[in-house]
Amino acid sequence: MLSSHIHRNQYEAMPPSLLPTVIDMTEQQHVNMTYSMFKEHLSANSKALSYLINDRGIKREIINQFSLGYASLPICKDFKAVDNPEALTGLLKRTGIVGSKGHHIFLGSVIFPVKQHGHVVGGMGRRISDVVRHTSTPYPFHLIDESALFNTECLTEQPNSVVLCKSPLEALSAVGQGIENIISLVGYCDFNESHAKLLKSHKVKVVKVAFNQSTYYLHKISAIAQLLNKYRIRCKVVELNDWQDINVLTLYDPSGKTMRQRLRQAQLYGGH
Repeated sequence: MLSSHIHRNQYEAMPPSLLPTVIDMTEQQHVNMTYSMFKEHLSANSKALSYLINDRGIKREIINQFSLGYASLPICKDFKAVDNPEALTGLLKRTGIVGSKGHHIFLGSVIFPVKQHGHVVGGMGRRISDVVRHTSTPYPFHLIDESALFNTECLTEQPNSVVLCKSPLEALSAVGQGIENIISLVGYCDFNESHAKLLKSHKVKVVKVAFNQSTYYLHKISAIAQLLNKYRIRCKVVELNDWQDINVLTLYDPSGKTMRQRLRQAQLYGGH
């Protein structure tokens, strides 16, 4: 049961993705519990499982390994059934899982938890159901820690190089093709100095950026390269067309041969 000290706080009016939250262990346990509920709802929802397995080619073992979840309408009843539901709602607002007006941001979405040291510090969703208004974002997300990236567990072994992609869904598509040292951004958060410091602390020497090379993302790649250079990390660019991303590449060639070839041939940014 949540302690009585949990309350609505001054940040709840801010967008969920920008909450500068620091939470204690009790609050962290309830965030973990919430994501466990999402995981249980995914295992019981054939539509969400079909989307991941049949439409996106993500194997069930990967779904289990990364504790993917789903938020359907029945989960609202589950939240109301817990001890002290008002306190839980206040905590979920504080951490961004529930919006300032009390709506569950992930409703109708497959959910990709973002973890650090075994604890959930954020998540990103992919809307697959029209259970909310059509104006809702198709990619809801929240972050408790601004330094968080998806799949930082792969940094534990201090790999010499990692692949950086735009979204958790892309990362898992690559994992399914045997590319394990891959991380991704979360939501609309750009690569920042905290991310560069995190990679440096794990002795990463090369980052292969796998963004589609439209004008928009070429600007993003330039900014990433500058940040990495500041921390003496080399930036390589994976050759992708302006309309192409990892998801397109994995669907085009499920064997992973094309993806691995592109990664091997990644070029140093700017030819340096």
